[in-house]
Amino acid sequence: MSRRLSAAFACVVAMATSCAPMEERGPDAWEQHLGTSQRALTTVSFRGVSSASGQGLTSLSIPAPAGVQDGDVVLARLTNRNNVNAVLTPPAGWTQLRSDQSASAIKTWVLYKVATATEPSSYTFTLDLSSYMAGTLVAYSGVDPLNPIDTHSGQKNGDSAAFTTPALTTSGAEGLAVWFGSQVWTGAACPAPGITPPTGFTVKEDTCLTSSSTGLLFHVAESALGAAGTQTPFNGSSVFAHTNTAEVVALRGLPPPPGPGVAFRSTSQASALAATSLTITAPAGAEEADLLLARLSNRNQVGATITPPAGWTLLRTDQSSSQLKSWVFYKVATASEASSFAFAIDIASNIAGSIDAFSGVDPVSPIDTHSGQRNATTTAFDAPLLTTTSDDGLVVWFGSQIWTGSTCPASPITPPTGFTESFETCLVSTSTGIIYDAAWKQPGAAGLQPAYNGTSPYAQTNTTQVIALRPIQPPAPPAVNFRSSAQATALSATSLTLPAPAGVAADDVLLARLTNRNQVGAAITPPAGWTFLRSDQSSSQLKSWVFYKVATASEPSSYAFAIDIASNIAGSIDAFTGADPVSPIDTQSGQKNGTTSAFDSPAISTSSAGGLAVWFGSQLWGGSSCPASPIVPPTDFTEAFETCLVSSSTGVIFNSAWKVLGDPGPQPAFNGSSPYPNTNTAQVVALRAASAPACTVGNTYVGTWVQQGTVAATEIVEPSGLAASRVVPDVLYVHNEDTTAIVAISTLNASTVGVYNVGNVTPADWEDVASGPCPAGSCIFMADIGRASANFPTPPNSFAVYRIPEPDLANGQTTGTLTAEAFPFVYPDTAKDAEALMVHPVTGDIYVITKSASGASKVYKFPTPLPAPGTLSTLVWVADLQLPVDPNDVEAAKATAAAIHPCADRFLVRTYRRVYEFRAAAGQGFESAFAAAPVTLTDTVEGQGESIEYDANGASYYTMSEAPSPFRLKRVSRL
Repeated sequence: MSRRLSAAFACVVAMATSCAPMEERGPDAWEQHLGTSQRALTTVSFRGVSSASGQGLTSLSIPAPAGVQDGDVVLARLTNRNNVNAVLTPPAGWTQLRSDQSASAIKTWVLYKVATATEPSSYTFTLDLSSYMAGTLVAYSGVDPLNPIDTHSGQKNGDSAAFTTPALTTSGAEGLAVWFGSQVWTGAACPAPGITPPTGFTVKEDTCLTSSSTGLLFHVAESALGAAGTQTPFNGSSVFAHTNTAEVVALRGLPPPPGPGVAFRSTSQASALAATSLTITAPAGAEEADLLLARLSNRNQVGATITPPAGWTLLRTDQSSSQLKSWVFYKVATASEASSFAFAIDIASNIAGSIDAFSGVDPVSPIDTHSGQRNATTTAFDAPLLTTTSDDGLVVWFGSQIWTGSTCPASPITPPTGFTESFETCLVSTSTGIIYDAAWKQPGAAGLQPAYNGTSPYAQTNTTQVIALRPIQPPAPPAVNFRSSAQATALSATSLTLPAPAGVAADDVLLARLTNRNQVGAAITPPAGWTFLRSDQSSSQLKSWVFYKVATASEPSSYAFAIDIASNIAGSIDAFTGADPVSPIDTQSGQKNGTTSAFDSPAISTSSAGGLAVWFGSQLWGGSSCPASPIVPPTDFTEAFETCLVSSSTGVIFNSAWKVLGDPGPQPAFNGSSPYPNTNTAQVVALRAASAPACTVGNTYVGTWVQQGTVAATEIVEPSGLAASRVVPDVLYVHNEDTTAIVAISTLNASTVGVYNVGNVTPADWEDVASGPCPAGSCIFMADIGRASANFPTPPNSFAVYRIPEPDLANGQTTGTLTAEAFPFVYPDTAKDAEALMVHPVTGDIYVITKSASGASKVYKFPTPLPAPGTLSTLVWVADLQLPVDPNDVEAAKATAAAIHPCADRFLVRTYRRVYEFRAAAGQGFESAFAAAPVTLTDTVEGQGESIEYDANGASYYTMSEAPSPFRLKRVSRL
């Protein structure tokens, strides 16, 4: 919500007539606060003072104090003589704070305003009775413009030299007290001094209005305040025992900048009887990027549907069979929010609602998790357990209960222990009312949270809903940095020894790129510790490989890569610091470009911030020496080196370059060029920064599942697989067993995000889906691998996996036809029935797990590198996998879906009834997980469970049943 709107709300709360928008004040105030907050001094500073006076006036114009700036707070004190019944009318924008008067001799007003960027040069205050009148304006910087007045007091003191004020109790520390004195005066000139302020106060003005019988002395002074609480009396004096007024205003300094974590901002509520819409005011003080949570509850019309205003997203609903239904929606506030929000209801209802605003919430992915339920005819407001995935978040608790009283009860709902209630109120109806409240708590560390259960004195049906908010994520980690590079070449060689780059240290990430000429059938065997990442080749002339390694504390001085066919070969190793040593590769792509000067590479989509893109170019070369400028890397890339392998007809030019990346998501095309229209390969590898939240692993999961929501898309009629998006957070893809529909849903509530069709494909028996790296950056892999065909009467003997580039959801591609590439395959032995597909999140290796009633599944994978689309492959047997057998349930051992963890150290296999995790041995690579004993995980209680997928960060997993409808998305979180 905009700062302008925030200020307006604050003024409403303070019953002010106007207030300066926060977006209209200069940077001075915050800069002053930041510069002084550590010195325990007030942020409030005197800016300037001005005054005016006159006799027999009905208006008084006072100049604006010199130097007033946007966001300053200006106090006005005006005093008249003898006409104490006069009414003062201030200029627009001023708010009266108080007035004090004697029976007949003197009356004083105090007003304030927050200055804008366009203040007038003077202010005219009018009186309805002609008066002798004096006025002062005093301006201050560093005052909280949203809530400037901490407290104030004042009084009339009759025929006395004492200027006494009632004691003040301040609520905030390090403010500033402004003291005003006014006194009846009859002298022909101003006395010196006129008024003496309280001890410790600094005089800012001491002057008078002279008149032989109806003059005034008036005075302003200030003093910094310390700790909040009761202050010492602020009493002044004069040498004259005349009637006077003394007033003091405590100004509140700028609050400290927001700390880490989520904080409650404010709340608003509304209710209505027999309504078809409910309008709820925006919470006071809400700002842009705050999270707004709306909870609405209706009575007896549980079949009703609510349509929220634009920008709101349904998170969950919970209801009884007939009496109570509660909805929760959320929205990230923008810079131009409305002052209220109207929620439409399709059935007239008795309805109550609230909106709570929270600061410090991650605006990109605000919802950590949520739960809720209906509790029937009970005083207990119970909620399912939550497992949070981030520290410093905040849990919001909503309670709603049916109510039949004629007034709101005194203590309707008691929230869970440790929660702070933001409000409690009710909708009154003699038979169909509602009591409702909201509360919040900072849970602290991530993990399984205690039961968040409340109570009420009334044994009535209620709903309880709990929302965990995710805090703003830490700033993007420092960029991965290039350390150094080394190169080597050889003619007609069966190995290539590459020197270690200079200065390599433990946990550096090393990328090796090797290119050979004319021997594209060659295979390279890397030294121990290196992992193959990808290869790209032309039909006969050029082939390039990329391998990676995380350096240890004792690396050799060089690395020998063996080649099974003698080749003209060139290679390089580039070293990088700051990459994640556990999961260094974010994504990668590459391709061959034929007879062209363009070095094009498929676009990539990164999943983490602060990484680095490494670009490799290799090209045919026939010159007798290296050209001066062989390859031009993509725009904004820094070249690590450029060189060549010289051979009169079979040489190679090659280079590498790098670029620091910013935010995750689709990256611009990384395309280079050269002066020569020769066949080339262009490859790009995105490294993940060490501090990027890529993925997390753990061996313990909660024992209960949470229903995230129900799939509403009509295109889903027989869901058979789930796959997490690698491009957009909190999105899963769902597919049908035997149609070409793919639906993107939210992990938060199963709402539809996108609906697509796969073109030019007729599925035989689509059984699973996965996501993973591909030349396009990130792809969806559809598994046409079943034999219980729904489309063809004869069981197939050959099968296929279809590779489909992920749609660009981030930029609005929510519908349309997706293009698939077919990768047909056969088994190395006999045809199998299979329903489980996995794709390695780094290497892109494709695995198929067969299905057997005996639990004796087999694991196969596509050959590496992956053959060209349309080429029939024979799968490679990897392992036998024995799933536990239940003698009482033949369906318990049939593998129906699988998924590899984002950290690539384990995988899930599910059956119709069970979920198992297989974990790789420490330091032995992913495929050692196939030899591990299965670990039984939390049962999500599905009659025909055929879908499973890890969360994108690995902190939980999701399941869905193929039948019956409705199709529920369930989540199990890791402890």
